[in-house]
Amino acid sequence: MTWVPGRGRPVVIPEDTTPLRGVKVDARGRIAWLLRLSRLAAVPGPAGRFVEMLRAQGCALGPSTLCRYETGVEPVPTAVVLAYEKTLDLPAGSLLGVCLGIDRAFGPALAPEGPQNVSRTALSDALGEWEESMAAGSMAGTDWIHLADALTRPDGPLVPPSMLHCWVEQLVSETMRAVRHAYTTRSYALDLLLTDRATGRVVLDVVARAIAEPGAQSVSKVIPVLGNSRDPELLHWVVEHFAHSEGEQLWGAAYAMLAQICNGRMPAAFMPAIVRVVLDAATDGPERGEPAFHVAQRISADLTQRVVTRLGYYPAPTAAGARVQSPTALSTYRSAALQESGLDDPMLDRLLREALSPDFLERRHHSSTLLGVSPYRGIIVKVALEQVRTPSGPYAAEAAGHALGYLAVPGQRDQLVDLLETVPDSRGDMLVALARIGGVPDHVDLAGLAADPTLASTVVYAAGMSNHPDLALFATSPQLAGDQVQRNAIWWQQAGAAVYDVPTGVPSDCLSLAG
Repeated sequence: MTWVPGRGRPVVIPEDTTPLRGVKVDARGRIAWLLRLSRLAAVPGPAGRFVEMLRAQGCALGPSTLCRYETGVEPVPTAVVLAYEKTLDLPAGSLLGVCLGIDRAFGPALAPEGPQNVSRTALSDALGEWEESMAAGSMAGTDWIHLADALTRPDGPLVPPSMLHCWVEQLVSETMRAVRHAYTTRSYALDLLLTDRATGRVVLDVVARAIAEPGAQSVSKVIPVLGNSRDPELLHWVVEHFAHSEGEQLWGAAYAMLAQICNGRMPAAFMPAIVRVVLDAATDGPERGEPAFHVAQRISADLTQRVVTRLGYYPAPTAAGARVQSPTALSTYRSAALQESGLDDPMLDRLLREALSPDFLERRHHSSTLLGVSPYRGIIVKVALEQVRTPSGPYAAEAAGHALGYLAVPGQRDQLVDLLETVPDSRGDMLVALARIGGVPDHVDLAGLAADPTLASTVVYAAGMSNHPDLALFATSPQLAGDQVQRNAIWWQQAGAAVYDVPTGVPSDCLSLAG
């Protein structure tokens, strides 16, 4: 059974007609697509039944308004996104986090919503509940958004600096280890804090100290958040960090600059400095030149060519199967999705092209995240698993392995472990996917895999996210004394394992979610 009836008017699916290799995308259309497809897959047929279900959740809107939201004619309020989550019985924050991320990266796309009037008593009660949740380690991503919203209101509470630093430290630590909607909601909470100059400076201070800790991993998950700030001091820090960092730190700064460039917010006064640090990085060789190349792509063709000239080669896959215009196995994914949904879906085609190609890293991330919460997730995972095992063309296995890090679910754990053991070239991707769906099983020999120097960093990441028994071995082995793997392992022991959101029972809906 497909998601649409066999008869009646064809279902209109939002389409993104922006240039495939362009900087901007149709953000509003992508949010509309996600809502429409989520509804059709769960409640097939006319919208009337779903409208009644929304009303039962306290979201009163008519079929015509629903249609305008689901076709991108009107921007969607965050309250409606939350109502979809509740009506469709989805995890709190799963749709919301992705929609907020799209709005932040390529918007504005969501409807602006003013803050609700909240009494000081209600605010005081909420602060007390959040403080208890933080102490218990049970803050959900939506709780962090509510707290950030409260702290950045003009009439919000005045919090002692020491307490604010403590709260932001916990939020940053959780963001570095969070998975999927636990991550998208927490990163948006940090974005909210960046909208206020005072709290934004606290975020910068905490992020700078967190990524400077010996052995810190996942730093590329928090540095990019700084790229959403409008504070010139934070932007200056990002550019200087790109100029003087390497490895994951450098990639994080590159993603932060891409966030500003792709959203059109990068002040013109910063461009000469960015061009300078990008060219300097290209001169330093491949490790620094590849992030520089991806930044240059989004600035100009001339700068891209200058980077390529300094590097002496084109630092991205050039096989036809790796290009966004024609990724390998695209037709296989599309055919499987059509059979599942019964829909000729041009937006899915666009998202698959972006997710299966490494041409534009920021686009690949957002499209993969969007597909990861869409109703297509299950069928795309099935095809991706097949492509890792038996690729149908060049780059097909690499693209599928990367996608599994965003789309795999706990039910695929045994298949991922089997691929980890039988497809050596995909071991890194399988470790990442396992780390994000509940952890690498204890019986997997991570210590043996760490013997491969090209896998060592990924192995200790997977061990840390999974709280795997081999983590203690990495942290204490005399043979690893002073080694980066040991520093990473010790950091994970101190930071904690992966963060997954579960219902907290904390009634924090007395405050609005900022749009």
